[in-house]
Amino acid sequence: MYRKWGIWIVVFIIMLLGAVQDSQALPAWGRKYGVSCAVCHRPDPPRLNTMGHRFRKLGYRMPEEIGKEPNYKEIGEYLAMRGRGRYEYQKFSDNKSATTSRFKWNDTTLFYAGPVTKNLTGFFEWEWEDEDAIGMNGQFAYLVGNADRYLQLRLGQMHTLNRVGWGGFDRPTGISTTNVLSTDLDSSAVPFAINQDQRGLEASVGVTKDVRIIGQVLNGLNTSGSGNSGSESDTDKDFLLAYEQNLTERGTGFTLFNYRGVWHSGTGADDTTRYTFYRTGATSSLIFPTPLYPNLESELQGGVMYSHDEPPPLASARDNVDGIAYWVGAEEWFKQFSLFGRLDFVNPDIGPNQWTNKYVLGSTYHANDYLRLALETFYNDKDNGTDSAGVTTEAMFNF
Repeated sequence: MYRKWGIWIVVFIIMLLGAVQDSQALPAWGRKYGVSCAVCHRPDPPRLNTMGHRFRKLGYRMPEEIGKEPNYKEIGEYLAMRGRGRYEYQKFSDNKSATTSRFKWNDTTLFYAGPVTKNLTGFFEWEWEDEDAIGMNGQFAYLVGNADRYLQLRLGQMHTLNRVGWGGFDRPTGISTTNVLSTDLDSSAVPFAINQDQRGLEASVGVTKDVRIIGQVLNGLNTSGSGNSGSESDTDKDFLLAYEQNLTERGTGFTLFNYRGVWHSGTGADDTTRYTFYRTGATSSLIFPTPLYPNLESELQGGVMYSHDEPPPLASARDNVDGIAYWVGAEEWFKQFSLFGRLDFVNPDIGPNQWTNKYVLGSTYHANDYLRLALETFYNDKDNGTDSAGVTTEAMFNF
């Protein structure tokens, strides 16, 4: 116990020391190009602006580098690390014994990414979580064409749309991601959430510099609900089709998508265990100069997702299960400091008195390119469950 506390305290002191120093060395690609992280991450890092989205989509290359052999200089231009320490408090309305209050080292992440040849890019991410579990994402991508029109194939274990798309699919504004992406959206047995990592093949077409069409063929989830561990007992594949478009240089854009999947509740992998499910939705963000204060930036964000599950004939007395969810959010960015709020609404079985709602208020402070501090307060309001409220604070260190 004392050892864990000691490690947490030492890391926190290192973070504080980083906060009071000028930012000389910059994380990852900032070191390579000699620029601040704000060139690609704004209005609230690690959120991406238009430059950040284009850099990622082009295989971690600037547009003028397409078709050129990479100029490899040093490992620090491809290697980066992130650590996140938190304090979490949550109190339940009718069960005081379930109250939680804890310091937590949420995760440590190491990643290596960048162009290998003029066409080939590698991305590898290792994440050590609080429970000592190690998560891994790794893929290769091959791009042909130019910066405005291209075809890219990506193969490996990957995020589907989460953390790589526009609006709500981008990185979170504060600490948490909207519940619409991270939870089951309906009351059927299918354990699917759109933010789960999976293994498969992606083909993306850059129609213009601002428009991209994405198609994915994925293994789907195994019987335990995992998309990245073990093997499936069936040969069914999942399919995703998405359309995304950037609208302004500030990072305003939207994503439209449809996901069609198959999941088996048992190892038999036949019609008696076969669920077919769909997730269809849209997410968007609008970033604009703050009225009366054009040197500041504001953002409005929102999205909607519809779920439809078709159970096996003998699995339920009902033919289908449908759910609906949406979220809205707003942020005001004051250079290094921001204020934000978000409302999540999930109805897992369309009808009255079925809603699970979450209300979030928070703020972030960016000390420099190394350190971000964040605070979130939240209230969970459940029509058919226990309400709760709490607060989460986080120190995120990047190098």
